[in-house]
Amino acid sequence: MDPAYALARTRDEYDRLARQALFLRGLTERLLRAASLARGMRVLDFGSGSGDVALLAAELVGPEGEVVGVDVDGDALHVARGRAEALGLGNVRFVEGDERSAELGEGFDAAVGRLVLMYRADPADTLRRIVDRVRLGGLIVFQELDLDPAVASRSLPETSLWNETGRTVIETFRRAGTQVRMGRQLFGAFLAAGLPPPIMRDEAVTGGGPAFGGYTWLAEVARALAPLTVKLGVAEALDVDTLAERIRADAVAREAVVWTPSFVGAFAVKP
Repeated sequence: MDPAYALARTRDEYDRLARQALFLRGLTERLLRAASLARGMRVLDFGSGSGDVALLAAELVGPEGEVVGVDVDGDALHVARGRAEALGLGNVRFVEGDERSAELGEGFDAAVGRLVLMYRADPADTLRRIVDRVRLGGLIVFQELDLDPAVASRSLPETSLWNETGRTVIETFRRAGTQVRMGRQLFGAFLAAGLPPPIMRDEAVTGGGPAFGGYTWLAEVARALAPLTVKLGVAEALDVDTLAERIRADAVAREAVVWTPSFVGAFAVKP
């Protein structure tokens, strides 16, 4: 059985994910371009949610291409359809279901996904089912977090509210049963799914000073997880309303540089 999804399925959460997508856009766009996602391709976006990666892929493949996003969350897909319409993107559609049951067809030129395999009990089996939807010579491209609980610090100086908050977030994901090392597990999952050794990329968003957007990103993740953080006994009730400004003020006062966990990308061609 797959672990429970650690985050809420609400409009507030879909809005947060859209803001997160802007923060992470550069990382994901660079991965898709490095994998040679190109105009005219027909792309399957697995775990599409409210459409962040699907909309990015739709831009890259252009009006002569097509993107099909699939997700089990019908409410999120309703939001995704509205976003696509608002952007005037007629080359993207969304299907409710998963890789086991949805009527998606086959012969896709590429399959992509971001932060989705980490919520599967058997990521390799999930990936294998997705690969079956892709034509020979097609692309498989995934990007996942590597949340290493053993990393004591993601800031310099090492003592910071950024670090404290980050450790709370990682421990919450870990106790929830999430695949917290999925980024590094991508290599083995690709091999187990019958793919050749993937090309890997590892990036983090790094910054400091008062204008860095990462403070808000981390605080919003902590806010989204807060009910689960308390339920799982990771921490007592959290003061999340002012968390972003407190992280920012602490980092600025310490003249700190901070960085996110690794976002690991992998891509390969289906033999």
